[in-house]
Amino acid sequence: MSNSNLNKNGVDSSGIHWLQYAAFVLTAFAVYFSWAFFNDANFHHFAAKIFKFWNCNGYNPLNYCVMRWKSDFYP
Repeated sequence: MSNSNLNKNGVDSSGIHWLQYAAFVLTAFAVYFSWAFFNDANFHHFAAKIFKFWNCNGYNPLNYCVMRWKSDFYP
């Protein structure tokens, strides 16, 4: 980790900050996942299941959230 070619401010020799690299990677993932969400039915279904699971709040027990994950109802 000591051979990172970054100066004390986090800038490399071409003048790019390490957060710019991280932002580029996150943008690439966002573009890919957006494309997959709207153009691939299997990925859309998988993402909808994840959103249903994340939608469980602290008022519901965990087994309710797991039940929502296992149910294959797709609105």
